[in-house]
Amino acid sequence: MTEQLDRDARPRLEGFDPYSDDFLRDPYPLLERARRECPVFYYPPMDFWVLTRYDDVAAAVGDHQTFSSAVWRTVPRPPEFAGRVPENLMGVSFINLDPPTHTVSRKNANRAFTRRLVAQQEPHIRQIAHETIDGFAADGACDLMQQFCYPVSLRTIVGLLGLPEADMPRFRQWTEDVFSLMTPGGPQADESTSKPMAAAEVGERYDRVAEAYAYYTAFVEERRDHPTEDLTSAMVHARDADGEPLLDTERIIVHMIELTAAGHDTTANLIGNTVAMLCETQQVDEVRRDPVLLENAVEESLRRRATSPKMFRITTRDVTLRGVRIPAGSAVCLQFGAANHDEERFPDPRRFDVHRPNADEHFAFGRGRHFCMGAPLARLEARIALEVLLERLPSITVVPGQDRGYIPVTTLDTFQHLAVRWGRGEAA
Repeated sequence: MTEQLDRDARPRLEGFDPYSDDFLRDPYPLLERARRECPVFYYPPMDFWVLTRYDDVAAAVGDHQTFSSAVWRTVPRPPEFAGRVPENLMGVSFINLDPPTHTVSRKNANRAFTRRLVAQQEPHIRQIAHETIDGFAADGACDLMQQFCYPVSLRTIVGLLGLPEADMPRFRQWTEDVFSLMTPGGPQADESTSKPMAAAEVGERYDRVAEAYAYYTAFVEERRDHPTEDLTSAMVHARDADGEPLLDTERIIVHMIELTAAGHDTTANLIGNTVAMLCETQQVDEVRRDPVLLENAVEESLRRRATSPKMFRITTRDVTLRGVRIPAGSAVCLQFGAANHDEERFPDPRRFDVHRPNADEHFAFGRGRHFCMGAPLARLEARIALEVLLERLPSITVVPGQDRGYIPVTTLDTFQHLAVRWGRGEAA
């Protein structure tokens, strides 16, 4: 009875539904009300807490001893997939590990994912961007997400991993499947607090994830026998001082799935969001005239509408924030999107401003130990893709009043469509 009374007394935000169409389209009015009225609140349907203030999110990100990363699981796996898919596919992923295991895994992967390897991608990314635009430049209009953003980002990460471009449609589908099956919850969480999903959809997505797991397993074994100059080979053949493998096969496979998924979806949305906001705020001509502004425009885009607007943690002890007690073992949503709009940190936060002096203080790539390993590549891809796009299609505009097709995934703010147009025959 005491526990029930305690649950009933927890602060809640009326109208909060992270999977509703309205929230996916524009979550910021509701999150602004949360920061003002109840910056720490509880969401009963999925049994998690939400932090919305910049300072609270920063404190939680920096305290892995209290806010553990070991919160991710997948929507419960149907019994028929035992043996084909690990029970918790996310169990050994980077985002689900705490020190010291995370430190070792991240350090070992970083030995393969070097700055030199990233920097070497610039000519290839530029070539990909030009080739992609060649395919639709004469049309005068396109769906930028489907015809440019996703192809450019996916070809880049596929090339980095050494995967065949011919299989890109499969990688795109597997990305959606993996992200859709992710759900937060502590060790005692049950199916009732999983992300809502129909049984038929669960089965279809797990069937494709099983196919993905078999595909990546075969690819890793092929690279073990026949290494090449790619990131997969680097992970497979990385050795410690005693000559022992730094990463086991299961960890390599999960990291490949993770890198393929996060490495293209987030960057595609970053490119699309930046184009949309530059055009809608009439700042696109200014950036075109002064390309130096482009890097800050990317940072402001990451702040204004982060592709990864939230991350989850689980508390290892009772913790009190702003007078609200969060019990030990609670899943906690760190609302990066809300923190990136905190008025105390970012004046006039809804305004997209390519001159904002502290735009790079956002949480879009996380912080500290879990700062996104692929952030340098994402920034490089976005800058090059935007440079080429604005050079080739100087009169590009966004079609107003369109449905962008947001997908209700747990971690990402991902959309499918962005209709744009430009003057026919202008592309160089």
